[in-house]
Amino acid sequence: MFKYNVKFNKNEIVVKDNHQSIFKSKNNLNKKYFKNSNKNIFEITMIAYDHLHCLEKAKNFYKTHFNKEATCIEIRQTNQRSNVLSKSLNKEYKLVA
Repeated sequence: MFKYNVKFNKNEIVVKDNHQSIFKSKNNLNKKYFKNSNKNIFEITMIAYDHLHCLEKAKNFYKTHFNKEATCIEIRQTNQRSNVLSKSLNKEYKLVA
């Protein structure tokens, strides 16, 4: 099991003007109606087997706590392994030896 740093809503995209007329032509999409925001950033540390397992846990965590989907999820693995796994491995090696 590995430790992961999980950041929610780091690169959230916000529409400044929500009129439907901006979506009618490609020229309007080139204007600066969209911006990136990191006002709602939320960071936690999780323990998981791999990146996909961590992503699944992060989605479920955010959905149960905030009752909506996260707009952006960023996962980074830390260099440390979880102590729980290393302790159990040490016990198994002692039993084998």
